[in-house]
Amino acid sequence: MKSRTGKALRNTVFQLLLELVTAGCGLILPRLILSHFGSTYNGITQSISQFISCIALLKSGIGSVTRASLYKPLAEQNSYAISEVVNATERFMRRIAAIFCIFVLVFGAIYPFIIDESLSWGFVFSLVIILSIGTAAQYFFGLTYQMLIEADQNNYIISIVSIVSTLVNTLIAAVLIELGYSIHVVKLGSAIIFVVPPIFYMLFARRKYGVDKTVPANEKLISQRWDAFAHQLANFINNNTDIMVTTIFLGVKEVSVYAVYNMIVNNMQKVVNSFSSGMTAAFGNMIAKKELNTLKERFNQFEAAMYGICALLFTTTVSLYIPFIKIYTRGISDVNYSRQSLASFFCLAAFFSCIKLVYENAIFAAGYFKKTKVGAYSEAIINIVTSVFLVRKIGLSGILIGTIVGGLFRTVYNNYIASRYVLSRNPIRLVYAMIYTICCSVITWEMSHFLPYYRINGYLDWGLMAIYTFTLNLIICVGLGFLFFYTDYKALIVQIKAKFLRT
Repeated sequence: MKSRTGKALRNTVFQLLLELVTAGCGLILPRLILSHFGSTYNGITQSISQFISCIALLKSGIGSVTRASLYKPLAEQNSYAISEVVNATERFMRRIAAIFCIFVLVFGAIYPFIIDESLSWGFVFSLVIILSIGTAAQYFFGLTYQMLIEADQNNYIISIVSIVSTLVNTLIAAVLIELGYSIHVVKLGSAIIFVVPPIFYMLFARRKYGVDKTVPANEKLISQRWDAFAHQLANFINNNTDIMVTTIFLGVKEVSVYAVYNMIVNNMQKVVNSFSSGMTAAFGNMIAKKELNTLKERFNQFEAAMYGICALLFTTTVSLYIPFIKIYTRGISDVNYSRQSLASFFCLAAFFSCIKLVYENAIFAAGYFKKTKVGAYSEAIINIVTSVFLVRKIGLSGILIGTIVGGLFRTVYNNYIASRYVLSRNPIRLVYAMIYTICCSVITWEMSHFLPYYRINGYLDWGLMAIYTFTLNLIICVGLGFLFFYTDYKALIVQIKAKFLRT
């Protein structure tokens, strides 16, 4: 118990640090690309990256199943069983790597004809190849072992490696841009940096966990990978379809607008999700040890905390979105970046994206992939149909509405499955949590009208206003949190105090 709590806290701290570093670096590079290369180049690199993510969907499902298959042997410290799972996963990933390389070549040959821009075929094709190098390295070397590290609740190791690689990448890319190198050279420098972490994960995990490559691969242990694929497909659609639909229907300049907005809210999502880093593994450990009462108590506390964090961060973000966008895109006039409706839709979509994963933690920990794939496919269909139908009528806002509707459905569905089959509790608790969120949103929005956002003229003004807004929203969200989730908040405070007193 103590080990699980300590690991969860350590993982959360390092994950938060990673998200802060990622957020800071994520603001620097797009701005440099926008100012030196323009919206077209920024849009095309973002678009290619998202299409490569589509190809990368081939690996989806294997991660969740592998981690679920590793919880029991890790709890029992059974190195033979660990090796069975790892060797089976690695064999599967090598096949996927070969398919991925073929798909990249085909996509690179076709993509130049998809975009409506005056860029040569060779220019676009070579950029696709460069941007795919990091993903190919993951498949060939590190992804299998990254799953093993995560299943053992050692996510902090991955966070540390990611922090270092992100900082080094940002430094090298910024230097190359300022020295006047082409976008190809800049992205090639990034690709080389991101090849290193997968190799490190492989070497580290093989040594730490004593993975025996001579143990026969037992593919029966990862037989649910195609059922888990449904979940990853739905998550992929919510995270990536927006840019692909924007590319096809609205063009790469609108992709640049989407990317700038998404960059901000995506950083907020990463901060929120860092608080749940490793929780699937912790829940899986409880299920493996049949500690079902503890599981229910801890999940309720986790759920209450996540609603509070989401309410705080996204109500703060929606108030500060447009002032930041105006500063960040100052001097860039090739497309209009200041759109208030987008700010609201992005925050609402991000909220459901984070909340649905709260319940998915319990579902994946229990290994309920086949039981829940219908809900995953339903979300995918809802998102695609709504986005395509609305994009020509209201542009980017229509695409985001599709993401919101799909996310709302998946949140309700995941809550029902987790509550009914994993936690043995009443699913109606979701309604209670949503009322809390609505109350937080309404009160914080009304209070924001008393703050002078119109006086923000630079990053310093924005930073000070961010502190004021965050503090005000913190008081409101925590106060309402104790009103709605008193027992859970009180238990969380007791656990945190006990942990720090021991240390």
